[in-house]
Amino acid sequence: MTDTPPALEARLSASIGRGTDRFDVESSLCLSDGVMILFGPSGAGKSLTLHALAGLLRPRAGFLRVRGEVLYDSEHGIDVPPHKRRLGFVPQHHALFPFRDVLDNVLFGLPRAERRRNNPRVLALMEELGLGRLAGARPARLSGGERQRVALARALAVEPQLLLLDEPFASIDREGRAALRQSLRAVLDHHALPAVFVTHDTGEAIELGDTVVCFERGRTVASGEPETMLAAQPAVTVVGRPVDPVERLDDGRMRVALDRATIEGPPAMLEPNTDGTLRLDLRARRRRRTSE
Repeated sequence: MTDTPPALEARLSASIGRGTDRFDVESSLCLSDGVMILFGPSGAGKSLTLHALAGLLRPRAGFLRVRGEVLYDSEHGIDVPPHKRRLGFVPQHHALFPFRDVLDNVLFGLPRAERRRNNPRVLALMEELGLGRLAGARPARLSGGERQRVALARALAVEPQLLLLDEPFASIDREGRAALRQSLRAVLDHHALPAVFVTHDTGEAIELGDTVVCFERGRTVASGEPETMLAAQPAVTVVGRPVDPVERLDDGRMRVALDRATIEGPPAMLEPNTDGTLRLDLRARRRRRTSE
C-alpha cells in the first residue's frame, strides 16, 4: 500500500509592487492533513501566499503540489490556471453576485451541466450550512454571517481537494464568528477536507488549527501545534489608573474602576457584545517584588 501524499507541499517566492514599494514573500508550507493556520500580523505576507496558492498571483519561483499533483513549478514551466486547480477559495469579503439568489450563487462555480437548481448534492450542502431556507433570497437580505456561509458553500460545491480561506470571518461580529467557526470545523471534518486558513486572531488559530505557520516580514519563520506556537502570544493588555475606592464583592472578588483605560488584544476578544457591552475574563499574573 502506497503512502498518501501530503495535502499540501509548497515553497514559493512571490512579490507585489515595484521599486521601493516592492514587497517580497518567501513561504515554505507542508500540510499532511487537517487545517493549517497562516498566522501573523497584518502585512506579514499571509494573504499574498494564499493568493499564490490559489493561482491568483503568479510566484517568481518555487513549486506547489496538492495531494501529489503539481500545480506550479517554475523550473519545469508548470502553472495550472486557477479554475483547473480544484481549490476552493473563500475571500475576506464574500464577493457574491447581488442579482443572483443564494442557490444560484452557490451553483455558479460548477460546470454548466451541474448547475441544476435541484442538484441533490448542492442542496444537501446548503442544508448542512444552514442555508436551505434561504435558497431563494438575494444577498442584500442576508446578514454578514449568512453571506459568508454562502461564500463557503460556493467554495465547497466544486468538491475541492483543498480549501483556502482568507480571513473570512474578519467582518463578522463575535457571536457570528463563533457560530461560523463551529460550522466550518464541522464541515471540514465531515468531508475530510484539508484547509489553509489565514488569520491574525490567536483564539481563532487555536480553535480551528491543527498546525500553525507563523509569518514575519514576508517570511515563514516557524511552524508547529497551535498551543505550542501561540502560547507566548499576549491575550489582553489593560492599561489604566485605578479610581478609588476599590470595591470588594461578596464572593471575595474585587471590582476596580479604571480612569481612561485602554485595552489591546486579539479582535475576537475585544469585539463588543450585541448590547454594546464588553466583558473580559483575565488571568492574574503575580507581580514580582522589587527591592528598594
